[in-house]
Parts: sequence; structure tokens; C-alpha cells
Amino acid sequence: MKYRRLILLLFLLLSASALQAQDPLEQSPNYQLAVIIGGDTIPRYYLRELNVVKRVSLTEDEIKRNKKLIRNIKKMLPYAKAARRELDIVERDVKNMSKGERRKYMKAKEDEITARYAEELKKCTISQGKVLLKLLDRETGKSAYMCVGELRGKVRAGFYQSFAWIFGFKLKARYDPEHNKEDNLIERITLYVESGRL
Repeated sequence: MKYRRLILLLFLLLSASALQAQDPLEQSPNYQLAVIIGGDTIPRYYLRELNVVKRVSLTEDEIKRNKKLIRNIKKMLPYAKAARRELDIVERDVKNMSKGERRKYMKAKEDEITARYAEELKKCTISQGKVLLKLLDRETGKSAYMCVGELRGKVRAGFYQSFAWIFGFKLKARYDPEHNKEDNLIERITLYVESGRL
């Protein structure tokens, strides 16, 4: 009798721990242990998402010396990420449009983006604008000149480049953290900001 209770208690404890340890993927209706492709049974494994972050370091001294740059990156990074999202949408939408439809769409999209972001971006400083150009290239993989050239044409891109040059901006400048010390610092700070360490 004594052993029966002990075995029953042990069984209940083990079954309770087994219930808690069940994988939520197993509970989903789309979970399959294997898939059959061309007569072959191939095991299927679901892995949890894992974020891989570059290992970078910033010294306390670098953080103290670059407070303004850190502040500018924190302020401009959301705009760069929004620009990447907008560019992805635009590229997807204009893929199958004729030249006339594309021109109308681009004008409407430009007006929409201007209405949404112009007032906020007018308050930015020149140094914040330079950081934004670097972050745009980082997020999109294209210089500002290339983005404008693809979306609005080479003439408009040339006009913007000339206008930006007056204020010390270079729309054709590329973001290169491996070979440019300033870009490397921006990259390391941005990674710290994105990971929540700054």
C-alpha cells in the first residue's frame, strides 16, 4: 500500500512536469514531425528564433566623447527605418506599373511622405541630417542619390545633390563602416542603440 502511494505520487509528479515541458510548437495545428517529398520522408524540425548581434564594443570614453552623435543617432534611426519600410513598399508597388502610372504614384507617395515627416525633419540640425544620410544608406543599402535617382529620376537626383552640396552634404557618399572610421563609430553606436545598451 505504501509503495502504491509512492509510485502514484511519483507518476503524478512526472506527468505534471511533462505537461509543463511541452513545446508550444507541438500544440500548433500545423506541426508535423516529417514531410513526404517525392516518396522520401524528411524530418521537420522547428527551431526557435534567435537574434544574432555583432559583437561590438564601445568604451566609456568613446561614449562620453560622442554624446552628441549618440543623441543624433537615437533621433534619426527611426526615420531611417521608416524610410526603408517606405522604400520596400514603393519598390513592390511600382514593379508592374507603366511609366505614366509610376509617375503619378511617385508624386502621390512623395506628397504623402512630405506631409507625414516634413515638419519633424525641418527641425533637425545639419549634423542630424548627415547622420540620417548615413543611416539611410545603412538601412537601404543605397546612397540617397541612388534612391532619388531610381524613384524620381536622374535630373531630380542631380538637383538635390547640387542643393545638398551647398550645405555640406554629399548624397553620393556611401556608408562604409569597414574602411571609414566615422562610419565605423556610427555602426557601433547604432548596434548599441538597437540592442538597447544605449
